Amino acid sequence: MDPLWIALVVVGLVIASTLLGFAWQNRQGLVTRTRQVSLPPDVPVALVEATTRLTLLQFSGPFCSYCAAMRRVLSEAADKNPREVSFREVDITDYPELTRSLRISQTPTTLLVSHTGHLISRINGAAKPPVVAQEIHEALETRKAQSDEYLI
Repeated sequence: MDPLWIALVVVGLVIASTLLGFAWQNRQGLVTRTRQVSLPPDVPVALVEATTRLTLLQFSGPFCSYCAAMRRVLSEAADKNPREVSFREVDITDYPELTRSLRISQTPTTLLVSHTGHLISRINGAAKPPVVAQEIHEALETRKAQSDEYLI
């Protein structure tokens, strides 16, 4: 085979893998918000901290390389609002049925859950601290607005 063709194939593979890497990286930390409140709760109340309005529930795996970094981000976010936000980590191997029912397909996955166990939003992958802070703020404000509607 001609060396020029080999070089072109190698360059093409490098460009294709780089583009795939960028596409994968852009999907990390993707936030999905839920619009409706479901009954019964999405998450067992035993996993939710009842003394705070919001629980950050991180689903981690035993071989997850990003979970430790996300654990730090989430615990720092919870420490900034100790009366409003709590943090718990769940090992997916301990709760396989829950992992399946919540359609958790990657670790880390973080669920923002109300004190009643209802899912507010989810963060797939590792997210940056400003994304987590914004989600917490919006979740708390949305919950406050919804509760204010009933204070007539």
